[in-house]
Amino acid sequence: MISIFLLGLMSPTLYLATFLKEGINKNKMIRSLNWLYFSISIFSFLLLIILRGVDETNSDITTISFATFFWIVFLLSRCSEIFYAFLRDALDKISQKDSKNRINFPNIRTLFNFLLKKFVEDKSHIKIKEFIASPLLFKNKFLRKLPLKDKINGEQLKNHDRLILSFRSYFELIINFSIIYFLLPSIYWKEQKSSLDIIEATYFSGVTITTLGYGDISPILWFSQFLSVFEVLCGFTLIVVCLAVYLKDE
Repeated sequence: MISIFLLGLMSPTLYLATFLKEGINKNKMIRSLNWLYFSISIFSFLLLIILRGVDETNSDITTISFATFFWIVFLLSRCSEIFYAFLRDALDKISQKDSKNRINFPNIRTLFNFLLKKFVEDKSHIKIKEFIASPLLFKNKFLRKLPLKDKINGEQLKNHDRLILSFRSYFELIINFSIIYFLLPSIYWKEQKSSLDIIEATYFSGVTITTLGYGDISPILWFSQFLSVFEVLCGFTLIVVCLAVYLKDE
């Protein structure tokens, strides 16, 4: 679980989103990714509901397969991305920074340019930068050829747009955490003879993010305990912090 924990918090989906937004209309990509990830969560949840109806025996998950490992990392990465993106946007609103002109990962870029000047000859600088930029150019050409690109709203995000994105992400968080809880073995839960049913996992996710916590389902190992606390922090960030900032400006 250490590897899942580290990979999830490093949030590969955040780096992917940064790459996808580079060089194109960022507002279109933000809206598209928000809908895409929300649709993936809904589809995954409905698939588990259907499988539950087909196989009513709730067998215990004893080992985590590669597919389960990848699934949990993806879901946790997405939750970390939501937490970071909305918190950063709220802080930008408070400090009145223009987020659209922000340079992503400035320290990494500064270090990269320093190493190039230190260890690479001047003539090779351009070739190396062109080689690194080639995937970005290919991505931009590919996205510009998509048939539905013109139907996506590319206008600047206003506060009511951010509220819609935050509410959609809030429900996505509930679903994502419920699937993670469902995929954990029974040893992560107190007095559970089998893994949590998807309905039980969704119930626990809902009462956790709303800080109700009736205590009928309790995490007992560090990873499930971390997930519970992290879900509360994610929900608090979206509902309390973001709503307060966005509604204040409205």
